[in-house]
Amino acid sequence: MKAKKVLLAAAAVFLFAGACSAQAAGVDQKLRGMLPEKFQKATEIKVGTDPHQPPYDYYDTDNKTLMGLEQDLMKGMSERLGVKFVSYPAQFASIIPAIQAERFDVGISAFGDFSEREKILDVLDYTLEGTGIIVLKGNPHGIEKLSDSCGLRAAAVQGSIPLQLLDKQKGLCPADKPLTVMQFPSSDQAEAAIKSGRADLSMDTVGVAAYALAHQPTAGKQLELVSASKYAVGYQGILVSKKNPELRDAIQATLQTMIDDGTYSKIFAKYGLTQNEVKTITLNDAARWADYMKLD
Repeated sequence: MKAKKVLLAAAAVFLFAGACSAQAAGVDQKLRGMLPEKFQKATEIKVGTDPHQPPYDYYDTDNKTLMGLEQDLMKGMSERLGVKFVSYPAQFASIIPAIQAERFDVGISAFGDFSEREKILDVLDYTLEGTGIIVLKGNPHGIEKLSDSCGLRAAAVQGSIPLQLLDKQKGLCPADKPLTVMQFPSSDQAEAAIKSGRADLSMDTVGVAAYALAHQPTAGKQLELVSASKYAVGYQGILVSKKNPELRDAIQATLQTMIDDGTYSKIFAKYGLTQNEVKTITLNDAARWADYMKLD
């Protein structure tokens, strides 16, 4: 009887060890060791995300499940670090203040990297992007470049680079042809303003706009990207508080392993964004694009 109990106990230990091993499968202990102790013990890393930016972040048809390129990158990082990156939906403009207030640990939401942003947060540059002009199909106002927006009404997302570009152009328009700039909480609301006639154009990240327009409903008014011009060409990045340099370094190293083993490229190919890939994850590298906010 005693021998039987010993065998059962040994079997239980074996099964427990096997379960632990399976649970740890895919975890890179070297990368995990780079995390601050509080994140190694935590059940999650809290991520601020605006879920209205396909193909980077958007809801599935159930309007609950988050999908997108950045969500797939987070899954890959979660597997390697052994702690889940969990997205908390938020309005785009609220994410940076929430990171500063430590309500979010990081921001992953198609954020552009530029020098002013780097002064308040660290930015891990993981992809290239640009900003494009969106108009009604047929381009009724003949907008080919941003300076053509003078005398019109433009829409953009609050706290975004497109909004900054439009505000900069607004200051360059002549007094007799003022540019009216409107702010909206999300890209889809800015696009809806064009369809309803409230706005004549909007600006958005090219990848976000291209995906959204390729999947727009066939009924009703259609939108299109102005192919002749692209602005704010530079990096998009993951935002991390300057109070968390170890977390920043762990994320940077993890993303680099995903580039090196091909996982990163597969994710970008899945969303048709292979042209936006980078070979190295850099930190606070906005200076590489010195003319980031250049207009016409």
